[in-house]
Amino acid sequence: MRIFECCLTEEQTGLMIKQVVASLHLSKRLRRAVTESGGVRLNDHMAYWTTRVTAGDVLTIDAPHEEGSASIIPEDIPLVIAFEDEHVLVIDKPAGMVVHPTGTHTKSTLVSAVAYHLQGRQETGMCRPLHRLDRETSGLIVFAKHKLAHERLVRALRARQVTRAYIAYVHGLLPFAERLLELPILRPSEGKLQRAVAPYGKPAWTHVWRDTRYERAPITKVRLRLLTGRTHQIRVHMSHIGYPLIGDWLYGRTPDPWLDRQALHAGELRFAHPIDGRTIELQADLPRDLKDLEARLQAGTKVDAQNK
Repeated sequence: MRIFECCLTEEQTGLMIKQVVASLHLSKRLRRAVTESGGVRLNDHMAYWTTRVTAGDVLTIDAPHEEGSASIIPEDIPLVIAFEDEHVLVIDKPAGMVVHPTGTHTKSTLVSAVAYHLQGRQETGMCRPLHRLDRETSGLIVFAKHKLAHERLVRALRARQVTRAYIAYVHGLLPFAERLLELPILRPSEGKLQRAVAPYGKPAWTHVWRDTRYERAPITKVRLRLLTGRTHQIRVHMSHIGYPLIGDWLYGRTPDPWLDRQALHAGELRFAHPIDGRTIELQADLPRDLKDLEARLQAGTKVDAQNK
């Protein structure tokens, strides 16, 4: 996978290759992997990071090839692709699909569907998700197709340069228009799925905006932006302040007459492309079940367990 190519200028004469490509911000580990795979080439001949260049030289850098994981079995599952090029893949994930295989969900996972898709494109390398979405959360999720793309996207995510915005429907009428929730999250004990807000937990920040209040339900549509990415962060934060997500069996009401899954959708994504730096802005429409929910709320429908 070609990640860098240029014809060197007079101003670059005498520089080492590692100085020429300093803007890539390659980690030492990735530089070593590129070297070992013969990915540094000058005038189509193998070179080293310390090789000095002259004007007119053609420098190319190829990302090291990685074979896909043997534990991921490709499966022919339809995907909704929001964006794709040779470096990045963004999927609009449906609710009910697990991202990674687990002890209880070994088939029909998103990574298996992605592996099949890439196999059809004759792309057999390792494709890594940048972040997670819970099984019952729908919306946009980013995959990096090679090590450099993943490394740079992870760096951007940690620097809060990746915008992830969500839509959720919560029980209750939210009294405030906007708030930054700064509530640390803790996993009370190993092996437990549920998380909780605790003063000695890991820092977690969620920006919340009120969208629409449906008085009769009573339910509020909210928009949220993650500033950190703790497990179940939105669900934990909204439940903690007294406004659990509709359909959230772990942190909300069980059973919930409105919806069979948590009403959470990753609807907006914004990031700088890891290779060329251009801004990628994507939106994913609400899935059918949330559109139906909103239509019922707009119509003033009030449900109970019997007339769901």
